Amino acid sequence: MSVRLLLSFLFIVLAFFLWISFENPLGVEFHFFSKTFETELSILMISSFVLGAMLVFIGTLARDTKRAVEDYLKSREKRKGESLKEELNKGMDVFLRGDLAKAKAHFIEVLKRDPMQIDLYLRLSEIALHDGHDQDALHWLGRAELIDMRNMDILLRQAAVYQRMKRFDEAIRILNRAIGLDETNLKALKSLRQIYLDSRRWEEAIRVQRSILKFTKGKQAEEEETLFYLGLKYERARDLLSHGGEQDLENALKEVKEIVRERKTFEPGFVLLGDLYLRIGRWASAGKVWGKSFTRFKSIVFVLRLEELYLSREDPSTLLRIYQRVLEHDPENWVLAFFYAKLCLRLEMLDEALDEINEIGLRMKDFPALHRLLAEIYLHKKDFGRAAQEFEKMFELSGTSYLSFFCSTCERESKKWIAYCPQCHQWSTYTIKEAEKAISSPSPPFS
Repeated sequence: MSVRLLLSFLFIVLAFFLWISFENPLGVEFHFFSKTFETELSILMISSFVLGAMLVFIGTLARDTKRAVEDYLKSREKRKGESLKEELNKGMDVFLRGDLAKAKAHFIEVLKRDPMQIDLYLRLSEIALHDGHDQDALHWLGRAELIDMRNMDILLRQAAVYQRMKRFDEAIRILNRAIGLDETNLKALKSLRQIYLDSRRWEEAIRVQRSILKFTKGKQAEEEETLFYLGLKYERARDLLSHGGEQDLENALKEVKEIVRERKTFEPGFVLLGDLYLRIGRWASAGKVWGKSFTRFKSIVFVLRLEELYLSREDPSTLLRIYQRVLEHDPENWVLAFFYAKLCLRLEMLDEALDEINEIGLRMKDFPALHRLLAEIYLHKKDFGRAAQEFEKMFELSGTSYLSFFCSTCERESKKWIAYCPQCHQWSTYTIKEAEKAISSPSPPFS
């Protein structure tokens, strides 16, 4: 419309100037690049006007053409974006509904048209892991890394996949790279620590743990990480103990003394200190450490260590006196009484064992281990009928036939006392529960 108006205006102006030129003929000389032309003034004016109008017209036409092209490109981009959005929404919908095969097809189609969407590469890696295709997961994560090589989430996912594939060297390389980008990243540091812990590389694990302690904030978190640091040192000392060389034992003893000096409430340190003393032949020192530790911690593990010590030295009388003395001071300690009864059975002191178990039975609710011990006592007494009755009661309660240790943090069960919980990764958390909690219930696999 604007072009037609402009043309109409030009024709009107041109006609007006033509009429003026016929009415007012006047010759002029027009100089152009050192050449002279004879023409009339009106023609020169009309020519100048027409030239200017043409320039305006061309400029307007170019502007309108540019605007039209931009509008077309915007419209095309908008349609493309709407199509991509629709495809992405379909993919996310089936992904959330668990149809991973269809989700994968939708995501790949989106990436063909827009290969810069990092989140979709991460989704595709998750689908690959779900299907058990670890190498495919690494492929998608590698594609994402090409877009953003400093993305911590991508690096941590890659390290996790390598760990899953048992390719620990690659996982360590990726995690070290992540830590190089951000040395304060606790997730990367803890993942690296776990690899070193699982592979029993204690020196490296302790080095990483020092970095974790450096960047940990908050009183409770600092306390947990300090315990972890002591636990790693405990494992290093325990490893030295297993080697058994003279220098190894000396270094282990030095390490454990540092642990108990640094944290007098770290129970595993005192357990291991006694183990070391016993290994180097200082059995009296071992007994002293475990005896004092039981007085401090009230933990049955120290009594069990003392039991093995004195029985191995064929000195059950000292052990019996220890049990009796402790029970005099703490007669309500049913766990200690239970293990005392087990010791009496082991020493063929059947009447004493039976009396102790009957006393526990009067004060506590039934639990399977109680009837298991009663059954064994009656078997030793050749009273097979009553032994069978006790076994039947034990099976009716459907629980473990011994007193288990439980992690106070995650409730994981262990047949024996252990210093470190492999499930919740906490140290010094295993103990025997109260009788009410020890009463039968289907339990997780034993360690």
